[in-house]
Order: sequence, then structure tokens, then C-alpha cells
Amino acid sequence: MQLAVIIIICFVWLQLCACQQAGPNWPVQKKRRVVARVRCRNVKTECPKVTCRDPVILPGQCCKTCASEELRLPGDEPHEPLEELTGRDFAVLLNGRTSQTPMTTSRVATGRLFLRKKTLHFSFLLEAGAPPPASIQFLSETGDILEQLEAQPTPYEATNSRICGAWTRVPKEYRALLREEQMWVALSPADESQEDTISGQVARYVGVDTEVFSSLLTPPPTANQTLSGGGTAIISVDRKTDSLHVSLVFNGVFADGEAHNASLVVELLPERALDPVVDTVILPKVFSDLNRAEIMTTLGERSLIRLTRGQVAMKVWSQAAPELALEGMITPRATCNVFSAVLSKPVPDSEDDTSTESTDMTSSYGAGWALLTLSNGTFQYQVYVKGFEVSTLTLKTKHKRQDRIVENLTPFYHDSWANGTYDRTTYRDLDALIRGKLEVVVASESNEELRGMLNPVAVTEALRSPQPVLLSSPEVPMAATVWVAVDSACVTHYDVMVAGQPPYGAIEPFWNLVLREEDQFWDPRFKMTKMDLEAHVEGRELFAHSTQLTRLSLSRLEAGVSYLDLVLLPPDSNSTLQSSLSGLIHGVSVPSECLMGSDHQEVIVEEYDEEECVHGRCILREETAPEVPQSHRCIDEEARVFEDGKSWQSPVNVCSMCMCTRGKIKCQDVICHRLDCEGAYTPPNQCCQVCPGETGPNDVAEESKMCELNDQKHLLGSKWHPFLTPKGFDKCVTCTCLLHSSGRPVVNCSRFPCPPLPCGPDEMEPQPDSCCAKCRTPRPEAPQPTAQPGMVNEGELVTEEEHRNIILGRGGCLLNNRLLYENGAEWHPRVASIGYYKCVTCKCKDSNITCAYHQCPTLRCQAMIQEKQECCPRCANENSTINHGNKTRWLKPYIKSTHKNKNGN
Repeated sequence: MQLAVIIIICFVWLQLCACQQAGPNWPVQKKRRVVARVRCRNVKTECPKVTCRDPVILPGQCCKTCASEELRLPGDEPHEPLEELTGRDFAVLLNGRTSQTPMTTSRVATGRLFLRKKTLHFSFLLEAGAPPPASIQFLSETGDILEQLEAQPTPYEATNSRICGAWTRVPKEYRALLREEQMWVALSPADESQEDTISGQVARYVGVDTEVFSSLLTPPPTANQTLSGGGTAIISVDRKTDSLHVSLVFNGVFADGEAHNASLVVELLPERALDPVVDTVILPKVFSDLNRAEIMTTLGERSLIRLTRGQVAMKVWSQAAPELALEGMITPRATCNVFSAVLSKPVPDSEDDTSTESTDMTSSYGAGWALLTLSNGTFQYQVYVKGFEVSTLTLKTKHKRQDRIVENLTPFYHDSWANGTYDRTTYRDLDALIRGKLEVVVASESNEELRGMLNPVAVTEALRSPQPVLLSSPEVPMAATVWVAVDSACVTHYDVMVAGQPPYGAIEPFWNLVLREEDQFWDPRFKMTKMDLEAHVEGRELFAHSTQLTRLSLSRLEAGVSYLDLVLLPPDSNSTLQSSLSGLIHGVSVPSECLMGSDHQEVIVEEYDEEECVHGRCILREETAPEVPQSHRCIDEEARVFEDGKSWQSPVNVCSMCMCTRGKIKCQDVICHRLDCEGAYTPPNQCCQVCPGETGPNDVAEESKMCELNDQKHLLGSKWHPFLTPKGFDKCVTCTCLLHSSGRPVVNCSRFPCPPLPCGPDEMEPQPDSCCAKCRTPRPEAPQPTAQPGMVNEGELVTEEEHRNIILGRGGCLLNNRLLYENGAEWHPRVASIGYYKCVTCKCKDSNITCAYHQCPTLRCQAMIQEKQECCPRCANENSTINHGNKTRWLKPYIKSTHKNKNGN
């Protein structure tokens, strides 16, 4: 029967061809008749047998094949280029039933995975209120961990319901496991003692490659099951009929004993009181772990609008067990919702000759980037254009015949930027965005264009940066964007995307990536560096990281004085021609522990003020002036670089200490501590004497028997005055190197004891050649309306204790058992070496003291001045100041008001 049908089709086709050649009533020139024979055979009988349960017919094929098998020609082997043709999209359902070892848990999650070359991009949608997982594990069928990655919430999501990331450089063997559906993925919670890890098998489900909308289906909160259910919906829209194709993957909705011919009800419930849509599917057989179902349904035009806005819910249940229903909202595809485009001159359809290419290169210049995120079905966009006279800026969908304008962004474009929200999105717009057919088009009045297709961005460590760095050049019709970020381990991550027509007639760009420092403002005294981050890269994408950057380079990276150069290489290695794309790195936030001068020395102090310590551990430090610009670092004769405030031993004189103060090096002779012993001697390589019996010459070389303070080592038993910037040696402080009960040496520092003074800190004044201050001579004051200690008020004598209790009763504060402040008072703390520290402001509020540190803005100028009464320096030329805003950082309220009332409580 099938053979007869094929013969009839061939005959009709020959007749149609003859009719088309003859035309309807046209004179036809007679030609010699060519006699030929048509032979047909039924190739279906030659199809190989399939072993899977649900075989499918791929487009352009007549033989059924398993969905997990790849389409390839005879003689071809399943190599990696086939990954670019088919089988790149995967999905997974994770709950207690789908796990490799079924478990009792209410957790449900679903994921979407996309394999591109050697990188596996993944995104997981968690149930509402679920904590983010601590790690994502990729497993083999035997449970072996193939890869474990840290969960990275997308920086562009308002909630943590989506967890995204990328597994780069996936080995070939693991990619084969993925294509053969033999890979599992698991989400491990932060606290495994509360809930176990859930996992699921990654597979190619029907419709996942054309998915526009997704839904995570969860059981109701009142469900009481040993193994609760869950599911996910994969939804695509037919552009011609507006019908929905829903592919369901689910479990846990069937009653006990329900195994065959189960009736599954699928209901779509739009908001705004629109009519629901109900469909019923009969499943011949149901399974405990995983079930699949497909339906075709339609929604009205108004309901389709609600679908795009995320205002349509889905409910799935079995007619035999409606109490086990699964529910969830339908949202845009469960991806990271981050799309990026590099704007460059469009690549010509046909290859131009060298002269034409040269003309195009000099006719115009321009580059840019675009970033788009999804939020409740709306497009949040950000576009940046450089070096191009913009006449129109539009969002377009790419079609074969004619592009369709989605939105005109020109009214929102100002000063190289366009920011806004497109809230009239349709499902066709979402479909174009997800399929990679939504384009940003920038045109000039001369009809020259910059174009860039919006593609999903892999959420990697580098994407923590708020925006990419644009690399461009007037000499090359190309552009590139680089996302740069530095993690807490001081590792620099960068993701590179290249667009445009490569020079030298190459099909794919061939390039190097170079980090170049041009520090003319931050601190040009340091040596400039030029570092090759990547060498001999071919392609348009790169996800990589580097651990080569030093603290100096990372500091310059954050200061915005470093550049990235993408050097384009000719395909001929013998050629010396080179051109490059360059861009200034800005907006990169580097952790403070990765910057220069971030290390400090902690010392145990046994005699200290309460305000100097936190949790019993104190840091001996000089209460220095506020932060100064980075250009105040110092360089000595040996080209060594020192931070402002740093101290060190002179390399030429062991009895001299030097310090860096405002860019100047100052040195002082060592002041040795007086010793109350006989037979004191000077150990080798030491400047000051020590008492005999406390240490010996043999202990000098033992590092474990020495204390360290300010990068200086001291022998056990030795005493010294600390060398602190900016005053130098502090004779009022004595430090001793002692052996702690734990067996390790510690530094014990104490300040020369001063008698208590009857006046407050505002009435104290330092004395030259003395460690203690004295009260300033009081001035005659007018009578106060409130009672003071020792004064008569309404016939009563107010003592000092009564006065203190009155102030404290009104919410006042008592500092260090001697300084009294009214409720609401503000003051600057006083430091013995520099006076009042105006960069810190303390407040008394309801018997509690809190202090705030005033952080100075970053300055970008060469000439700076600082008034004595001001906290922060400023540029001599106010117009050259780049002010990032003054910030007030509230310190931990380590200063507490402690007092007792009359009853001793």
C-alpha cells in the first residue's frame, strides 16, 4: 500500500512539472521527447530498529529515532561539531521522587541546561521561599560526583528563586554522558541536617528547544504525603495559530493503585476573572518516579496578554485524586533572564574585497553594548553607544523577509545612554528574545548602522560586575565587551564577547588579551605593567580567570587606570600586521583584602581602655589622621614601595626607624627603653640592650621565640617604645615581649599611667615633654540654669554623684567611668597623639554610645590640600575632583555606657 502511494506521488509530481513548463495557453516550442524511467522504493522497510520507548521522526527524515540519538550522516562519527546542530537543550525535574535515592522531602525544583561548545549553561528555578542551595553537583548514574559548583544567584534578580551559572571546559566524556541522558544533577542545601539533597536526571524533553514559558508545579502546603509530588511545564506558542504546546514532566498526582488509563486534568487559570481553559489527557500507564504528558490548547487574546505578564496559573491533577493537585504560575522560560549584545558594524552577507573593506573601516566609527533583563514579562534595557551619531535606536525582531520593530528607544537615548522599560511585550517578543532573534539596531542619518543580537549571558563570577567594559577602535569594524570581576580570593574573572567583521579576511577572529596599566593620575611613581592574560584565542567567546594580578595591579584595577587590549592577529603567522581593540576598565569593585595596605598586625594587650578592644582582642595601632590619597605612598632609594603610615627599619642603619608620611620618608634614631638591671648587653643585630638571663644569643635566630610588631622582631624579655606614624617613637607606651601560657610569644603594651582629671576631654590640653595632660585653666562662666556638682539649686546642694545620676537618668552616657555626656550629645573622640579625631563622630542616645567613621571620597587630582580643621583632603582645583559621595560608616557600638544607680543596680 505504501509503495503504491509513493508511485502515485511521483507520477503527479512529473505531471505538475510538465504543466509548469507548458504554462496556461502559451505557445511552446516543440522539443525532442526525452524518455526516462522513474524508479521508487520504500526506504521505510530499511529503517533500523529503535530500542527506546518513545521514538520520534526528526525533520527531513523518514525513519524514527530515539530522541537521545544524534542526527548524523552515514560514516560520520558523533564528534563535537554536532553539538552546534542539535541536542543542546535539556531540562530536569528535582524532588524526592526523582532523586537517585527516593527521599521524604517537600522540596521541588526544575532546571534548564544549554550545551554550547564546551560550556554547559544552567539555570534552576526554586520553589517560593526555598533557601538557595550551597552547591550544585553533576553526577553519573552511579552517583559519582563529576563536578561541584557553588550556587550563584543572578545579580539581576530581585529574589533568589533562580540559581544560574556555567560549567566551563566540560570534558568530552562528560558531554557524551549528557547527550546520552546519563547525567544527573543535585542541589545540596546549606544545612544537610535539615533536608537532604534532591536530584534529577537531565534529559531532552519534548519542546524544551522551543520553550518560551515555564512553570514549576508544587503540591499544596496542606499535602501530607510520604513522597510529595512536583512537576514542570515546558510551554511553546505556535506563531501561526497562537496555540499552546504544553509538555508536562511530573509525579506524585496519582492515587494508590492507579496504574493504567489514568485521567489527567490540566487547567490554565488567567487572572482578571478571565475564563479558565481545561483539558483532559488519558495516560495509558503511570509511573511513580516520572510521567510525561503533552497537550495542545488555546487561549484567548486577552489571556495571551496575561500569559506574557506572568498572570496565568496552571493546575494539574488526577481525577481519581484531586487532593494531590500540583499548582504553579507560568512565567517566561526558566533561564537567568540576562541577555547581552555587542554593537558593531554588521558583518556583510558576502565577502568584500580589500578596498571595499578599507572604505567601510574609514567611513564611520562606532561601538557599544546592550543589556536586557526580564522582570514580570517586561524588558528592562540598558544601551551604551560610543563614537556614533545616533539618529534612531530600535529593538527589532530578525526575520528572513522583513524585520519587525518591537520598540523605538530613540526618545530615551541621551548622552550615549538609553535606559528604560518596555512593558508592552507580547509572547512573540519573548519568543524572539529567547530564540536569539531580538536585535538592537543603531542607525545614523547617513543610514550607517550598528547591530547586535541579544543572546543569553552565562552567569559566571565575572558577571558580578554591574556592566561590561567596551573595547573598540576607529580602525577596526569590530567591538568587544569584557565582564571583569574580582572574587574574595583575589582571583580576577573575565568573560569576553567579540562581534563584527574580523580583519585580514579571516572568518573567525584570532586574538590576544592584554592588561595594560597607564597610571598617570592614581600614582605614576609605581612601575607600569603589561600582562598577557590570554594568548592565541580563536573565536568570539571566552570565559576565563587569572591569578597573576598583584595587589598593585588589583588596586589600579579598582582605581580605573588599567586598560584591556584585544590584539587582533592575522591568520598568517608570518605577517607583522596587527590591530587592537582597547577599553578603560572602570566600575570594578575589588575586595579590600586584595588591595595594597590591607594587611595589619594584631597584638594582645593586657592593659587597655574599653574603647580600644573588641571581644578581648586588641589591635595596637596609632589613631592616625583620616585616609589620604593613594598618591601619598613612598618609594625609597631601593625602589621599594610603602603605604602611607607604614614604618620599617632603615636598610642602612639598624638603629634607625623610618616611616612614610604623606609621600615623604622620615627617619628617627631608635629610643631604647631604660632597663632596671645589671649586666645589660646588646644582642647581635639588635640596637637596644636586654637584661641578662631573659634570653640568650642562641635564641636570636629562632623565629618562634620572637615577637613581631609593625614588621619588627623583638627578643623574648625585651622592652621598647613602639614606633608609630606620624609622630614616631611614643615614649608614653612601653611594649614587652612575653611568653604566653600557650607557649607562643605575645606583645604586651601599656601606656604610662596618668592620674584621673576632674575635667572633661574638652577641657584637657596636652603638655610638652609629658605623657599626661592637664586641665585647662577654667574661664569665668555665667550662671547655668541647671544644677552643677557642688552648686546650690533651690536650697539643695547637688553633689557630683547626684549630678551624674541626674544626667544618666535623662538617658545620658558615661564613658570609661569618668566622661559624662548628655542624652543627644555629639563629640569627636580625643586621641593623645593627634588630638580630636574629627573623622569619627560619637553620639549619646538613650544611654548608648555609637560612633561613625566618615569615609573620604576618592580624589583624581595631582594637587591636594587639607585644612587642619577638615577631616578629608580636597583637590586644589575643585573642578578636577571626582566625588563618589561622602559615606558614613557606622562602627560597631563597642563603647558602652556603664553606670549604677543609687541602689547599686
